[in-house]
This record gives sequence, C-alpha cells and structure tokens, in this order.
Amino acid sequence: MALINYLTRIHFADLVLEDALAEQLRLLGVRRPLIVTDHVGGHEAVARVTDALASTTEARIQPVSGAGASDRLVDDIAAAFAKGSCDGFIGLGGKVALSLTRRAVHERRTSAAPAADGTAMIAIPTTTACVGLQPLFGCKVRGGRRIGAVAAAMLPDVVLCDPTLTLDQDQAATAAAGMDALTHCIEAYLGTTWNPPADGIALDGVRRARSSLGSAVRDGANLDARREMLAAALDAGLASQKGLGSVEALAEAVEDEINANVAHGSLHAALLPPVLTFNAPAIGARLGILREALQIASDDAMPEAIAALGAGIRLPVSLAPFGLDRAARGRIARRAAEHPATRTNPRHVTATDYLRILEHAC
Repeated sequence: MALINYLTRIHFADLVLEDALAEQLRLLGVRRPLIVTDHVGGHEAVARVTDALASTTEARIQPVSGAGASDRLVDDIAAAFAKGSCDGFIGLGGKVALSLTRRAVHERRTSAAPAADGTAMIAIPTTTACVGLQPLFGCKVRGGRRIGAVAAAMLPDVVLCDPTLTLDQDQAATAAAGMDALTHCIEAYLGTTWNPPADGIALDGVRRARSSLGSAVRDGANLDARREMLAAALDAGLASQKGLGSVEALAEAVEDEINANVAHGSLHAALLPPVLTFNAPAIGARLGILREALQIASDDAMPEAIAALGAGIRLPVSLAPFGLDRAARGRIARRAAEHPATRTNPRHVTATDYLRILEHAC
C-alpha cells in the first residue's frame, strides 16, 4: 500500500503576498508572528510582508544569516519567539531562512510537551531555491539527525508563492536554484517510490525548467521566466516526497567535504550526467519519457546535453576545480552511501559505485 498525501495549502500568483497573507494569518489564528528572514537592511520583501499584515497583527522580525541551519540559530529563533510572546511563524527568504523556520516549528511540534499554539507556519520564498517544501528529503534536525521525506511536523501550513518576490535573485543564485529544481524533478521522477501523481508533477517541473531556466538566468527581470521557474521549484518540492537520488546524496556530501559556501544546486551540472549514466540500466522506459520532456534527441546524448545546459548558465560541469584527492573522494563516497536519498535511487549504489561516479565527475 502506498500513502499519497499532497501536502499543504499553497497560493501561487503574482502579488499573492498582498492578497493572501493577512487572511491566512487570520485563518490560522496568528496575531503575533515571528518573521524569520535572511533579508536584512530594509529589504523590499520584508517591507512588503509588514505592509501586508493586518492592523491587528504585531510582528517581530528575527534576521538570520549563514550558510546553514545550525542548532544555535534555531535556539536564537526560539528565544526571540518566547521574548516576543509570538504565536506563529513566517519564514521569509531562501533556503536558510525557510529551513531554520521549519526546524523551529518542528521542535515545537515534537517537543515532550507540545505547545498548544505557536506552531503555525507560513512559508514565503523569495528565491527559486526553496518553496518551503523543498528539500524535505534528508532534512537535518538537531544534532545533525536526518528525517525522512514526508515529515508533517516540518511542513508549513501555508505556502505563498509570489513570483514578483524572486526578481532580485542574482544570476548565479538563479542558475544554482534552477538546476537544483530541475534535478529534484528528474530524481523524483526516476525514484523507486510508487507515486503516479508525483511522477506527473515532476515531469511538469522538468518541462518548465527546461524551457525557462536559461531565460531566467540571462534576464532577471523576465517575470514570465521567473514565474515558470518558481512553478518548477514548487513541482520539485511536491514531487520530492517520493524521495530523491544519488545527485542529492553526492551534492550534500561534497558540500560537507569542501566546507565552502556554495549554493546548493551549483554542483548538479557536474554530478547529474555521470549519475544518469550510472542509473541508465535501471531506468528502462522512463529514460525515454524523461528525454522527451527535456527535448533531447537520444538517450545517449542526455549526459552531454545536461552538461551543456549547465555550462550555458555558468555552472561548473566538473568537480576538478575543488581539488578532491583520493582520501576526500573516499569520505564523500561513504557519506553519500549513508544519505537517505541513496535508498530511493533507481539503481542500487554503494560507496564503491560512488567513487566511480566521482571519478567521472572530476
């Protein structure tokens, strides 16, 4: 038996922030939200959120910064929540802000004495890197522990997807986030879990990302392309409840190894081609369906075409610049083999297999 559950309440439209935020807070019974945001210094997105609040709402702002969602930052959010007598959360920004907010909500919802209130969350992404749902798979909680793909305790109650909020995202961030969304859709579609609705959503995301990623990177003011890429990111977040695959496992392992502030998704153009080549014997007819969605002429041409797509938006197509020696590759391979995403990769993959994939990626 397969459990299929989609997933939370989502509003998607230009200027939906102004149209829906106050009403959604009212429906959730939230009057004193804590706004957790990685936007600082009077950013337009923060001003738009505060302007959209109802006159009866008193918000407190908690700025966050850094490359990851550390336990210390989660503790800071909890302290600000208590100090402000807050009764709900708004996560505003990119991956860091939304991941931190979800972790803070998770801790309140799963504590030994769960709070009677104060666990409502609205996610408002301002980049296409994350829509408040993505990536659920393998999300880290306190102590570095990972939770599974479908974790109700980390889901926002509402997601407001407003493409106009993504117009400030720069070219490099747009490229990395777009390749991340495309890769998540590909890996979800090819994953081993049985979920036909997720398959259809994933293929929709592949088509949208293929047609609009280049335009969104080249012209940040192209609202049509931004809208399509935010839709692709939403598709990726919804479809990823199936689980992901070896690209996700390897990317996180490499990021941990190089300990650099690289945007998640920026390594996918180097990792996706060799992973697809490795997985091809286990994919079967799905490879042809995926190829058609990507509008690639033949199955054999897929790795090269994906590398060309990455190169066209200035993402690295090799890990060689990171100087990963044999010892580093061994650590990455072992770490990737233990990642939850490895379990839903379409072909069984071991640490030894990961070493071979890394050799091709370097």
